[in-house]
Amino acid sequence: MILLAGLTHTTLALPALKALRRHFKDSRITIVSSSSACELLTLAGCADSILPAGRLRHGELINPRNFFTTTKTWSELRQSRFDLVLDLKKSAESGFLARMAPQMTQSRISGRAETGIGQIIERLSQALSPADSLTRHAAHEYLRMLEPLGVRPVESEPRITTNPESDQKIEKLLKKKGLGVGDLLVGIHPCSGPLRQRWSFERYASVAARLIHNYNARLLVFSGPMEKGSAKRLVKRLPAKSAIAIESPGIADFVSAAARLSLFIGNHSGPAHVAAAAGSPVVAISVSSGPSMTDLLGRHTEHLRGLHPDLISEEAVYEAACRMLKINRAEFLRGR
Repeated sequence: MILLAGLTHTTLALPALKALRRHFKDSRITIVSSSSACELLTLAGCADSILPAGRLRHGELINPRNFFTTTKTWSELRQSRFDLVLDLKKSAESGFLARMAPQMTQSRISGRAETGIGQIIERLSQALSPADSLTRHAAHEYLRMLEPLGVRPVESEPRITTNPESDQKIEKLLKKKGLGVGDLLVGIHPCSGPLRQRWSFERYASVAARLIHNYNARLLVFSGPMEKGSAKRLVKRLPAKSAIAIESPGIADFVSAAARLSLFIGNHSGPAHVAAAAGSPVVAISVSSGPSMTDLLGRHTEHLRGLHPDLISEEAVYEAACRMLKINRAEFLRGR
């Protein structure tokens, strides 16, 4: 299986990967994954082996450590033989990887026809039914691609469980900072996603301050390896001891933290998808005019859309956060 994708598409592929694992329960499944998504797939437990390969995006392949692991992956693939190869998210990088492993050619299924008349038929089909190709969700498309193998879905939305070691690590951190089980915990990831699609840092800080003041919320502020220091900068703008900065957490730690949240607020990007899969209610700030193939899935997710980040008001995000908190609180009380 080749799945060179970031957190967004890897998360959305989880229903398909779990269905594949269940269908081929006695087979050995190897997934070639982007370096950034390997830990997520390990946590999902849908493969026997996961081989990391750096992508050109965000300079993954240029990183010395990623380049070393990628060359090891190439070497391992050259020495392996597979009965079936699936390329779930076809790209120039995945095609290059396949060419580096010439033995991986016995059988191949990909997201689009390869060459020749098959490619022409595929393009003609897409031209005749543009609405279907635009509205089909990526998670459902990944499942559809496995139908020729007889694979049937076992779940319709991405779900991921926590790691006990990471649970203990997050629990220890929260206790150290004076947070208890009953505290209202809100997560914010202000700087994820492409720079031009990020909501205003100042507005994130303002919404966070309002939630602290009006709901007595405690904040977990996240930042990834590409946004070092942003979590601490936002925490400094908030009342003392009301927020905790979590810089560059591993995926397992982030999932454990997200599973504790009453609400997650972030840009429409990988961390929002992972938080939703961990079970957290999510408000996603999305630069779009309407539904897309990578929308978050789940009952407790809400997209706030605009053609530019500045067109999405602070009030709209705050009100969406309030709605989610009320829904979450009502369901908690019903379940008691």
